[in-house]
Amino acid sequence: MYFELLGNLRAQHDGPVDIGGLRQQKLLVVLLLQPGRVVTADRLIEAVWDDRPPPTVRRQLHNAVAGLRRSFGSAKSMILKDGPGYRLDVPSHDVDAHRFDSLVGQATAAAAENRSAQAVDLLEQALRLWKGPALSGLNGSVLDIIAASLEERRLGATEQLLELRLKGGEAGAVLVPRLGELVSQNPLREDTRRLLMLALLASGRKADALTAYEQGRRLLRDEMGIEPSLQLRRLYEQILRDDPVPLLGRRDAPGSAPAAKPRPAEQVRSTGKPLGGRSFLPYHTAHFIGRAEELRSLGAPRPATETALRIVAVDGMAGAGKTTLAVRLAHQLAPNYPDGQLFVDLQGHAPGQEPLAPEIALERMLLDFGLQPEEIPAGLRQRSARWRAEVAERGVLVVLDDVLDVRQIRPLLPGTGKAQVIVTSRRRLVGLDGAVSCSLDLLADADAVELFNRIAGAARVRGQAAAVAEVVALCANLPLAVSIAASRFHRRPAWTLADLIGRLRDDRTRLRELSHGAHDLSALLGASFDHLSAEQRHLVRVLGRTLVAGEEVDAVTAAAVANLPVVAADRLLEELFDLHLLRQSAAGRYHFHELLRQYAASQPAAGPEPGESVAGGQLRVEMPPNRCWQVGPMLDGYPTKVVPMARVEMLKPAPRRSGAVST
Repeated sequence: MYFELLGNLRAQHDGPVDIGGLRQQKLLVVLLLQPGRVVTADRLIEAVWDDRPPPTVRRQLHNAVAGLRRSFGSAKSMILKDGPGYRLDVPSHDVDAHRFDSLVGQATAAAAENRSAQAVDLLEQALRLWKGPALSGLNGSVLDIIAASLEERRLGATEQLLELRLKGGEAGAVLVPRLGELVSQNPLREDTRRLLMLALLASGRKADALTAYEQGRRLLRDEMGIEPSLQLRRLYEQILRDDPVPLLGRRDAPGSAPAAKPRPAEQVRSTGKPLGGRSFLPYHTAHFIGRAEELRSLGAPRPATETALRIVAVDGMAGAGKTTLAVRLAHQLAPNYPDGQLFVDLQGHAPGQEPLAPEIALERMLLDFGLQPEEIPAGLRQRSARWRAEVAERGVLVVLDDVLDVRQIRPLLPGTGKAQVIVTSRRRLVGLDGAVSCSLDLLADADAVELFNRIAGAARVRGQAAAVAEVVALCANLPLAVSIAASRFHRRPAWTLADLIGRLRDDRTRLRELSHGAHDLSALLGASFDHLSAEQRHLVRVLGRTLVAGEEVDAVTAAAVANLPVVAADRLLEELFDLHLLRQSAAGRYHFHELLRQYAASQPAAGPEPGESVAGGQLRVEMPPNRCWQVGPMLDGYPTKVVPMARVEMLKPAPRRSGAVST
């Protein structure tokens, strides 16, 4: 018999063999992984029933083995009871997974002996054994681990094959599409990204090779909190400095420098260094929806007479799509800035990370612009001056993403009008003089629906407009929330829209449901709270627990529920509005975005509760409507203390004070 694990589970014995149900299939997989060896009953039970074995599991295991034997027909004697478990007597070369491992081992030995052509042939034979994802259609905690291990070996063999082909002199342009696909499927795998960089370099696409590194560095930092490996960093520096890269076989012998191509005179600075001319912009996603008016206004042509630095500042709440818009705008403007396009993530609100210090950001920008590490000054002021000198009179586009505040970016701004800067931030950067500002709002209903449909797949949502509209409403039209919901739905073909809606309807668990892969809406919203003052955090938490969906609040009511002077409440509300933690429908009227309200309501209480100590008395205050009692003297037209006009019970009398009047 011949068995296949590298795709759908199959058995052949004078034709296809009907293995039976899921239990028999799982049982067979575990036995095939160790052909000719005893697999204990406990191991088989774990694989078949996970951690939920029934009381009669031993009898059911015996029945499953008997069923598998019946499936094998005349070959049923291959499955033997042996001591504490069972053994499948089958040669390892009759199992495709073991045949694959054998071929890869032979290829590795051939490569070590410089028999590259034979190694390539053996690896190609091994990879042809794969008919699809390992163990397709089977799942469970044990089988998931087995499938992941097989897929890891497949990926390793693929990398080994592509590297041998690249070293053997095959054109990098032929290998780039395959490597690009592998990187998109395994974005955190550094070996694959290294090979993509090498193939791009071999194709003459140096700028794209550097961009591939920058995208990988950002992913590792955002998702793992680490920097790329030393090997990957060294390759990046070699490419950046035009150092020889010993990889390209016949075209570039190890240790030899490639022939230098003459550079046009206009591409050389007076110091003899090449111009920047590189693009480090991330890719712009195919799921970009709407924002046509913002792109039109922010991307308007510069007047010919304009000499000042042009700054575009895009602000908005977490998940509003600021970075996506900035990247799309940068790609749109890139042809106007031929001397380079840089992208720096300043990590102002990156969950679990500190904001990037300006001196570190300047070091990265100077390296990206072509300076050697020894040319970069040590201090912030000196680095800022060197940066401005490097970009003086050059058409450079700089994207500064996720800015914490204006102080973080002042040293990073070029000093001349030929450059342009695009800034994104969760706060309104009111101190950024001369900037063209755009506060990004939520998506319009039609755009939010289109975004969901595009990610989820048109076929999955056809004829279900009302259900899609409900999902979008539950995501409160926040682009990131809509994208996460659509991605989860797309990745779960067994779900219906009703299943998704059922998960999102519960306010208590909605934020938990809006998490997929590297995107966790709760963590993203929580990062907006990390830099709040104690006063701001207290007011947000109190309002989150007090207000219901869509309810507005003014300074007087906020003062009542947070036990604050009205003047202080008014100031804090305005600060939270500037931080995009509150929205405004009219002057002095504030409300939460619904998902922010749910996050705020989930946070533990901090600080004094409303009514704990008001005007010297102890009060117990129930849920307030929007009317108040004034308690305390007037100050500049505002009462210094207020309590809600609801059921107010005086627990401890307060002394009478001049000016205490009820309204």
